[in-house]
Amino acid sequence: MAKKRFNIFFGIILALFMVIFSRLFYLQMMEGGKYSGISDSKRIRTVDINTLRGTIYDRNGAVLAVDKHSFDLTVSYKKLSSAYACLQNNIFPTLSKKKSNTLSSSLCKECHPHNQVWVNRIADLLKIPCPDIFKQAIETVEKVETIKSNVEKRNKRTVHILEETVPHAIFSNLEWRNIARLKVEIPQIQGVEIDVTPMRWYPKNDFAPHIIGYVGKLDKKELSEYNFKKQWFDTLSKKNESEREYFAQKALTADSLVGKNGIEKVFNSNLMGIPGERFEEITLDTLQVNKIILERPPVPGNSLFLTIDSKIQGIAEKVLGKRRGSIVVMDPWNGEVLAMATAPRFGLNTFRDDFTKISKNPDNPFLNRPIQSALPPGSVFKVVTAIAALEENCVNEETNFTCNGSLRLGNTRFRCFSQYGHGLLNLEEAIQFSCNVCFFEIAKKLGGKLLSKWAHEFGFGTVTGIELPYEKKGNMPKSSSLYEVMNLSIGQGAMLVTPLQITKMMAMVANGGWYIKPHIIKKITDDQDTILLDNDLVLNERLHISEKTLDYVRRSLRKVVTDGTAKEVGFGELGVAGKTGTAETARKRDNHAWFSGYAPFDNPKYCFTITVEHTTGHGADAAGSLALKLLAELLYGNG
Repeated sequence: MAKKRFNIFFGIILALFMVIFSRLFYLQMMEGGKYSGISDSKRIRTVDINTLRGTIYDRNGAVLAVDKHSFDLTVSYKKLSSAYACLQNNIFPTLSKKKSNTLSSSLCKECHPHNQVWVNRIADLLKIPCPDIFKQAIETVEKVETIKSNVEKRNKRTVHILEETVPHAIFSNLEWRNIARLKVEIPQIQGVEIDVTPMRWYPKNDFAPHIIGYVGKLDKKELSEYNFKKQWFDTLSKKNESEREYFAQKALTADSLVGKNGIEKVFNSNLMGIPGERFEEITLDTLQVNKIILERPPVPGNSLFLTIDSKIQGIAEKVLGKRRGSIVVMDPWNGEVLAMATAPRFGLNTFRDDFTKISKNPDNPFLNRPIQSALPPGSVFKVVTAIAALEENCVNEETNFTCNGSLRLGNTRFRCFSQYGHGLLNLEEAIQFSCNVCFFEIAKKLGGKLLSKWAHEFGFGTVTGIELPYEKKGNMPKSSSLYEVMNLSIGQGAMLVTPLQITKMMAMVANGGWYIKPHIIKKITDDQDTILLDNDLVLNERLHISEKTLDYVRRSLRKVVTDGTAKEVGFGELGVAGKTGTAETARKRDNHAWFSGYAPFDNPKYCFTITVEHTTGHGADAAGSLALKLLAELLYGNG
């Protein structure tokens, strides 16, 4: 019985084998030619699906930066490489240098006849000279070769990289009339296509450009670090290392747009999404798609919500106007930057067209003045000197000083801004009327070491750590002589500070001495609106400073506005406390005007610093008048 069952089982296996063998024989011997032809004429290709860069919003959800669609003309790398070879072989020896050159038909045919066809046709359709197309070919190929060289150095062998297999955009953001012409002609030009890609768009153009920043293609330095692409995707913590590496390699190509400045740069890894993939069956002769085999959807970038309030930022930019300077507005209780205006500014959507003009502007519109314009603070720094003197018991509330208009030290005469002097004053009045002589006397008692100690306590000489690139730390020198200490005590000499550092200092006075960290990111969310980062900071560390000292200094700052150097500004019932400052430069009648303070005085809501650079005015008239306009809008909604 067992033998019979074995024979039946063996017979079934043999029958199945014969069926399979017969089918294979039929496919290979009878239909082999047919399938061989299909194999030769069709291939599977991988196509990247563009993803969207994350959107940047203000604190209330107003869009500041977003991706919109752009129509790009793409050309296969093989065609671009062949065109590049023409130049390398001296077919067009000066073409890349002189755009006015015209192509020689005979020379082009002599090298690659098919190159002349697509170059000339595209040039005719776009109404541009042929050298412009070759220029794009040169830039693309050299960029790809740089990447390839870096990858080969790391792997110590010859490799093929993604950029050699995909088409590259040579012209972006095409106009509709050009798109219409190309759509008709492109099917007849192999390897040339119109691709729809995301393009970064800034709805308000010149609104907060130094904060938002901008994007651009990888430069030579970034390309040299191409092998470390995964650094751009450090937020993919949920994926294992191999997945991170894979996605990074797919997402960052020679044509990728990466952040170049501002928030776009610092949070590039959060904003960049991960492209999807589509596997297509194509006919080799026509490069037409027969069917889609598989598709992996793209992952959009994360969205960033800033602490910036568009309304307050708009007021600050309007108040500043065309004056060279800056305005910073901050919440003194948590360090959220509500506005950070700079003038002059530039348009994020148009600055590339105007780059030459902007870069030659002596006022340097690209400078992010609140964090990069390091200036002597003038009398605004007297707030720190006063606190240091009180806390170190060098002076007290009853200490009096006599100002006769100047103070002599050796052969040097240190002058007060009041030619005839202020007479007899205490420290509160010295702050109120910004008497230099009183602070010179304090400097003699305090000394450079203690002054430097308290300056560092308030963050001078170090960066604030705000989430923006290229922040300057300023300069808080170690004073080596009494002459220098006296100059530093009134914010002159070699001392340099940024407007954001001054705002931080004033905020710590306003909030009762609590340390704050100025920041500009409120939260980060993914494409499902899941909160990845909630940046609500809590004050948990305080300066070692007495309430008595802080109350004394705050009363003095209030009197600056009501009865002191800022009285004539006309703040009236706005309830402002602050300090004026006029920092002299090496040129006569050329000052940096400062006004820094907080409002309302009894319950601070806004801390602010206004700086007007290279003005003939002083702190009260040049900067204080702008503070009046700013606070009238913020507190009462009228200018």
